[in-house]
Amino acid sequence: MMPQRNLSQTVLQIVFSFFLGLVVVAFVGIALNTFYPEPAPGFEPNNSAAWDTWRLVTGTWLLICATAVMVASMLIPTERIPVITNGILLGGLFTMIYAVSMSLSATNGWPRLAVVAGALLVTVGVAYWKFAVRKASDPASLPASPDPSAAVDPGLVARVDALEHRLAGLRNALDG
Repeated sequence: MMPQRNLSQTVLQIVFSFFLGLVVVAFVGIALNTFYPEPAPGFEPNNSAAWDTWRLVTGTWLLICATAVMVASMLIPTERIPVITNGILLGGLFTMIYAVSMSLSATNGWPRLAVVAGALLVTVGVAYWKFAVRKASDPASLPASPDPSAAVDPGLVARVDALEHRLAGLRNALDG
């Protein structure tokens, strides 16, 4: 069981990372709306083509910003400041969700598909890089080499043998 101090510190880090992610998406959204605002209030609301264009352009820019934020989070050393790195990565992920939802609200077919496909590729690529490539290259994540001189717990050996026996029985039952 985790000591109370470590548990509260972990919870605080999770909350801080989540909040940082929300602040990042708010910053990106406000910055984009500052430089590429919605059509003017006097603009004809029945002109759906103009609104669709605005939504697609906004979704595309959000996708670009989300990609930049996610890549930036991957360049920050996780070992030193994981709370900030994870918060920025969450901000990129939230911005990606914002980009997809903005493009889904448009009615154009192919451009909308392109934005969502781009979001899919970037998200899968970043997840692969974060959870597969970086973990494999991290020496701390590699399994320790077995030490032949280390004492083996006989209770553990018995439990593993019993588990292997049960799995073999289950395999036989399913095969035949």
